[in-house]
Amino acid sequence: MIGAADGMGLWAARHWFAELDDVARVTLCDVEPLSDKALDALSNAPASIEYVRAEYSTSGLSLVDRKTIDSASNASVGCPELSKADLVVLAVPLSAIGVVMDGLNGHLATDAWLIDMSSAKTAPLAHMVKLAGPGVAVAGTHPLFGITGDSITDKTVALVPTQTDDGSLIRWLDGGLQRLGAITMNVTAERHDRYMLIAQTMTHFALMAFGDAVTSSLQGDESLEELRQFGTPPYLAMGAVTGRLLTQNHRLYASIQQTQGAKNIREVFAESAQRLADSFAEGSLDDIEVELDGLADRYGADELSISTRLSEELFRAGRVGPEDDLERSDS
Repeated sequence: MIGAADGMGLWAARHWFAELDDVARVTLCDVEPLSDKALDALSNAPASIEYVRAEYSTSGLSLVDRKTIDSASNASVGCPELSKADLVVLAVPLSAIGVVMDGLNGHLATDAWLIDMSSAKTAPLAHMVKLAGPGVAVAGTHPLFGITGDSITDKTVALVPTQTDDGSLIRWLDGGLQRLGAITMNVTAERHDRYMLIAQTMTHFALMAFGDAVTSSLQGDESLEELRQFGTPPYLAMGAVTGRLLTQNHRLYASIQQTQGAKNIREVFAESAQRLADSFAEGSLDDIEVELDGLADRYGADELSISTRLSEELFRAGRVGPEDDLERSDS
């Protein structure tokens, strides 16, 4: 597991791969050491877990300084070798895929499996297929959730095949995830990336813009803390998600805004915001109502029904107290 000192790599190592009944040993590999918090997170794993440091040189990637974290079973003797790994998982930022694959080039066994966990699929998978080596089966995964909780149950993971896999790797990933109670979704790299531009890149940008607008709107002695006391459920939900984004890995979110197509999707968002702002400024109440009616029609009755149910669940989970009235007119 390369890139597993923190973040999704560490979480997936402990709560996904180490929980599989056919995985005996998980080796964490990173250029950074494991923190005490990471060591605590790895305790009581069903599989043996070890850590090795990654070193990159002209000869490629090497593994050094092995340390046993938890030797539940089948602990290795000596430092592991990449050429003997059954499965290699890349849990590194998009910007690091090229460097890591250059380091792996020629070091994997001809029957090894190689997967990534990137938020984009087309470009990383193409690079992985090119440099993985003959016989290596390559597939993509994308956990569609944050690193909260201690179980992958009911969480969704996208699975993306490539032509190098005869189906065995995807079946193993799918079967293992379903045994753990996860939800799997098989999709092509192109379709995955197209939808992620909207579901992730545009959403993150919208939240960043919201946070920027909110903080820029505060005047004098006004504060976010006091504003929260006046928060309606929609504001509290958007404010909370924006704040959560700002506590995560800023480098990761920056890289998502650099993915192919991100510029165009931000322009679509900005154009829609400007068009609505102009329309609302120039139109009457009837004109604005027509705009909203048209938007509701584009969403459709089924999607609106699902959205209403999910938002009510979110509001109820996010704020509990006598002042929390979901039926009030401003919610």
